[in-house]
Amino acid sequence: MLYDLTAFFSQATAPLQQRIVWLMYYAAEQRLACYVVGGCVRDWLLARPVGDIDIVVEGDAIALAEAWAAVWPDQLHTHPPFGTATLSWLDAGALVSLDLISARREHYPQPAALPVVSFASLADDLARRDFSINCLALQLVNQPTSVIDPHNGLVDLQHGLIRVLHERSFIDDPTRILRAVRFAARLEFTLEPTTAELLQQGLPWLDQTTPARLWNELGLLLSEPSALKALSLADEWGVLQQLFGCAWPPAFNQQAQRLLTNLPNEQLAIGWLLLMSQLEPSVAQAQTKRFGLPKPIRQAVVQWHELANTAAPLLNTTLSAGKLDRWLSPFEPLVLQVWASAQTPLVQQQFGYYLQVLRPIASQLSGHDLQAQGIKPGPEYKTLLAAARERQLDQFAAENPNLC
Repeated sequence: MLYDLTAFFSQATAPLQQRIVWLMYYAAEQRLACYVVGGCVRDWLLARPVGDIDIVVEGDAIALAEAWAAVWPDQLHTHPPFGTATLSWLDAGALVSLDLISARREHYPQPAALPVVSFASLADDLARRDFSINCLALQLVNQPTSVIDPHNGLVDLQHGLIRVLHERSFIDDPTRILRAVRFAARLEFTLEPTTAELLQQGLPWLDQTTPARLWNELGLLLSEPSALKALSLADEWGVLQQLFGCAWPPAFNQQAQRLLTNLPNEQLAIGWLLLMSQLEPSVAQAQTKRFGLPKPIRQAVVQWHELANTAAPLLNTTLSAGKLDRWLSPFEPLVLQVWASAQTPLVQQQFGYYLQVLRPIASQLSGHDLQAQGIKPGPEYKTLLAAARERQLDQFAAENPNLC
């Protein structure tokens, strides 16, 4: 079947289309064979929105990128060890990027190690990739053209299968296990049976993979629109048990979905907190540090376990407004919302009252007021200010019983 790349690039904005037209003419003049490859071809064939575009060059991609940058006012970042270049520009205020990649072959000196790279042909480049559905290419000249498909990716696309190219795929690069989870959830595909067996054999090699490489894939997985489904699959396939020694029970999907209704931008933090909530505090903190998560999430993990250890008075009784504020004010709102979402209706009501009504109320008494009263600054300030705020909020609650 023949395809016209005019239709492929019709989804692109005008600035990208102009650059691609220039690239096609320049490559023809220089007799460079250029190909659109990988996920963008896959998604186009599946009638899904096309994301980032990768172009493989049988030749020097960095030299081609430098010629590009001499024509277009784009930012150029090169990666000589891998023969790749990234070009970036602003399009209607949004950052757009495109990768130019020298066709290469890869050799893994040992399992889970970074590959040793050498330049090669398109066939070699496609053979180094993860799954057959990502080994599809379209040449940028001689339109219309057929899909280059040396690993039967089109058949697997039709049958909704994720298939590795060789039996050592997950051992050479264990992060492919996480990519398999991500693609299966996003595309609603299943593992080809032999690939499923190889994935299970490759799980122990996750322990040999550097945290930075693992987090690159984990962060993408947890940020996907299909992240909850991906976590369920990762649990089903034993990936979470191998990585963290924990699970993702069905109840977490329901809990996370409720939270994301009000906190759509906190998906990564919510997913991570729920995972870490199953571990001992020291283990959870070690895992969070291991992957170098941002400071707010590291603090949230610490606070989660502190809250769990101090929340007993909140579980079986209704506290006064002042005492509720004193109990909960040290904790970040996100931690309170995630923790409360699995508690009783009474606890959820109290936490909601605190977060929506009490927490935004500014304290009437400040340290400056105490100093004006002749009280010298010192540890006593904290006690006096806390007691004053408690009285203030109790009075507020008494005057506004309809808000309780």
